[in-house]
Amino acid sequence: MYVNQVNMTIDVGESSSTSISPDDNSMSVIGLVLAGGLSSRMGQDKSLLRLKDKNQTLLSHAQDLLTHAGVGTVLVSGKEPEQIHDIYPDCGPLAGVHAGMSYLAERHPGQVTERSGDDVQQAMGLLVLPVDMPNVTPNTLKALVSVGTQSDVIVHFTGFNLPVYIPCKTDLFTSLECVLREGKSLSLFNMFEKNHANAIAIPGDIHPNEFDNINSPEQWLELNRSFTSG
Repeated sequence: MYVNQVNMTIDVGESSSTSISPDDNSMSVIGLVLAGGLSSRMGQDKSLLRLKDKNQTLLSHAQDLLTHAGVGTVLVSGKEPEQIHDIYPDCGPLAGVHAGMSYLAERHPGQVTERSGDDVQQAMGLLVLPVDMPNVTPNTLKALVSVGTQSDVIVHFTGFNLPVYIPCKTDLFTSLECVLREGKSLSLFNMFEKNHANAIAIPGDIHPNEFDNINSPEQWLELNRSFTSG
């Protein structure tokens, strides 16, 4: 893992990113890619699957989406040595979010190989995106950030637990850690309910397929067809 100090992007593997002005308010929002899933239905690590028309992996594509949404830094929660590891393994996306927040809080510095300075430590929120949601657009992600940074609460789209904006607040982190320690009700929706999340309506210009997850080989083939034809 290394830190690109020009683009303020933590890059794991190959990735491309666009420069962001230091004056951008979103510099204090951190992107987090959840890439630690089992990929059992796919039969191989989804994050390493390569989009044919873009010649980049799903992981790299997710990093690019977050970067183009205007976040200052992109972190990756996953199983690779250079990624942020779950402190509570096998607990789903909730554990990945917790790992990202722990990293930012510097509670578990051994989970990563390199620090990224005050930019990460002063984060006001996380913009969380699963690695297997390649249809989502930067504008859709920006909508979450816009509402989230103004309201300082968890923000997601109605009916979908991801992507999500999560403010970096001590009470949220404590609530998340308590749930993981108990090992019960480990869904993101349960966390949303406990912490009074704001579910916002999906704008009319956002197509529902933006929130499709790619889980099976059949879905992967269809995705590549749509990317190529699009």
